Amino acid sequence: METELRRKLAESEARFAALAEAMPHMVWSTDAEGVADYYNSCWHDYTGMPVHRDGRNVWTDYVHPDDVEPAEDAWRRSLASGEPYSTEYRLRRAGDGAWRWFLARARAVRDAEGEIVRWFGASTDIDDVVRAREELAGRRRELERIAADRAADLVDAERRLEVEIAGRRSIETERAEVDALYAAYIDNTTDGVFVIEAAPDGRVVVETVNRVIERAFAIRRDEVRGLSLRLMLGAAAADRLAANLAECLRTKKPVRYEETVERDGGERVFEVTLAPVTIGPARSTRIVGSARDLTERRRAEQQLRQAQKMEAVGQLTGGIAHDFNNLLQVVKGNLDLLALDLAGPAAALRTPQIERRLRDAMAGAARGAKLTRQLLAFSRRQPLAPKAVAVAELVASMLDLLQRTLGETVIVRIDVAPPHWTALVDPAQLENAVLNLAINARDAMPGGGTLDIAVRNLVDPVDGDRLEIRVADSGTGMDARTLSRVFEPFFSTKPEGKGTGLGLPQVQGFIEQSNGRIEIESLPGAGTTVRLSLPRTHAAPAAAEEAPGIEDMRGRGESILVVEDDDAVRRAVADLLAALGYAVTAAGSTREAAALLERGERFDLLLSDVVMPGQPNPPELAREAQATRPELKVLFMSGYAEDVVVHHGRIDADIHLIQKPYRQDELAVRLRRLLDASAPPPEPRAVRAGPVTVLLVEDDALIAMGVADLLASFGHQVIEARTAADAQAVIREGKPVDLVLADLGLPDMDGDALARWCRDERPNLPVVFATGRADFELGAAFDDGPTQVVTKPFDGLTLRAALDACLA
Repeated sequence: METELRRKLAESEARFAALAEAMPHMVWSTDAEGVADYYNSCWHDYTGMPVHRDGRNVWTDYVHPDDVEPAEDAWRRSLASGEPYSTEYRLRRAGDGAWRWFLARARAVRDAEGEIVRWFGASTDIDDVVRAREELAGRRRELERIAADRAADLVDAERRLEVEIAGRRSIETERAEVDALYAAYIDNTTDGVFVIEAAPDGRVVVETVNRVIERAFAIRRDEVRGLSLRLMLGAAAADRLAANLAECLRTKKPVRYEETVERDGGERVFEVTLAPVTIGPARSTRIVGSARDLTERRRAEQQLRQAQKMEAVGQLTGGIAHDFNNLLQVVKGNLDLLALDLAGPAAALRTPQIERRLRDAMAGAARGAKLTRQLLAFSRRQPLAPKAVAVAELVASMLDLLQRTLGETVIVRIDVAPPHWTALVDPAQLENAVLNLAINARDAMPGGGTLDIAVRNLVDPVDGDRLEIRVADSGTGMDARTLSRVFEPFFSTKPEGKGTGLGLPQVQGFIEQSNGRIEIESLPGAGTTVRLSLPRTHAAPAAAEEAPGIEDMRGRGESILVVEDDDAVRRAVADLLAALGYAVTAAGSTREAAALLERGERFDLLLSDVVMPGQPNPPELAREAQATRPELKVLFMSGYAEDVVVHHGRIDADIHLIQKPYRQDELAVRLRRLLDASAPPPEPRAVRAGPVTVLLVEDDALIAMGVADLLASFGHQVIEARTAADAQAVIREGKPVDLVLADLGLPDMDGDALARWCRDERPNLPVVFATGRADFELGAAFDDGPTQVVTKPFDGLTLRAALDACLA
């Protein structure tokens, strides 16, 4: 009887050891005093500690020197208190000496009298979680969730282990406890666990699986024994598993590999671990396997790579846009001049062949300019000129354009429902985005079909009111794999030469740069639906600008000062202006232009590149010139103006900008608009001496940064506070504050309550509220002083008007 019990104990311990060896964690145990007496092979393989080395007091030899002291302190506290042990430290990998982060946890096992008899612990590799946490804060919550899930699995397994071990009374009880632990682990872990029996005659039979495998393959464990691997996994995956099983049996060592399988209409990636365990001589060998789902981790890594790719493309685009557009400006400017020359005395030379070559050259330059704009839009770096736009009216006005562009085989239906809300958006870019989506829809309907475009108002008390543009086609649709890649730059389903792969990325970049969202749905054979949503603004629609008539486009002898450091661009622009009838003076630097202005030479308009070396920079040159010549008009030229006159994707207030490369007629229209415009109204009279100090109370760091920049550009001094308590401290300290600009949604106090407190401390203190709530009303509580409200997102003109109204 005793021999049989010992044999069963040995078999039970072998299974327990196999379980510990199959687990993808470092498992260890200590006696009641904390002296280590067991490490599994995962520990030895990773640290390189010899299997037969006495590991009682040397585990810290493999811990990073910076982590040894806190790890030992935590261990000593747990030994003294009996509380569970939990800490993070770095372990050195034996192969290459690399340090990786591990989560070490241990719990005490107590006897019937409550005395600690052993400690069981595990060290889990969390290096990927720690690195991802440091590298990508935006993925922190997801990684913490994954880490928490893994930690919860360990805590659950440890709790079951503690319950089972605490009840040991005999060899039979010990066996039952190990068996219970085995069952608890495989049924409660998030990994798929399976046991395969390899008989001496060479047969390989699935013995059992856990609940994860049951759910994944829609099978029951009592039906799995003897089931064909090919039937469960498919031929390719089954053959790879069989090959790795053979390797595991041959070497008698664990085998790890990755496997990709099709499940639920998509690909899932698993890390498979196979560990052999031989019960005894002439007995069958069992292989305990686990399959850990790495799909979410791989997706997170892919999203990180995509974000890094977008950033790289954005930086590359910003770096080349200015120089590339300068080159295109030289090409287009000289082509325009060549066309004028061939229309004049040299008209006899204008043969059909020359006409075609001239037309093709202009088309090539235009295509290069479009490609640069698409890259800037994709990388959220294109300069936008947002206005309050009645979106429904703009989309409805595109019907004729869409019908001409899409052809007779596509039926276009536009549905816009009143009332027509407005959104703060660049109207030209919004029109281009809708046109892009319509062209994509046409290409998805080669035999013709229906294109439905609808504009709807969406009331959302949480997220704020929004406008939605819905573009739906009856085309071929896309499968899930294609749909997952539609926003990748340069990915296209169109034939070679029929698309750049930047259409949808451009739309996405523009919409997100405008604080909006884009969603896309599609199924093969069921068409595609794209939804664009933009935040609502309560501003009245901006009046549309009317271009001068063709006969009014030429100059009337006005004098223009051209400032451009690129010699070829300067010559081309000067020649264009002269051909249009303007008197032109060209300067190759801002210093040279400043000297001309200081000599008192008369100019009607300053036409300057935005990005130029030297001091003053072009915007400073323009400000200094207009300070002494208020009537001087200024038009900036730019191939890429980020951080100069464009901030956070929007062109600064009161800035007139024409993007390179431009055509002669575009330049002519912009010049006439500026020169024919009436003089701007005088600036509001300042009622305070010296600079105005604004207390900006905003908890969002990015928003605060942008608003502070705007306030500084107005010439104001800014004191920033992230909470209401910080703002109250500024007031209590007696710092000079001329106006409070406060967000309504502060973490520790409502913005209106803070404003009420500030005004009680300093009566009549001007207050401007910034809010995303469209329903916010001041009420009578703020009738005792100047108060204004600006609705997010707001532009510089809106903010300046609110400040001036409070300070007047």
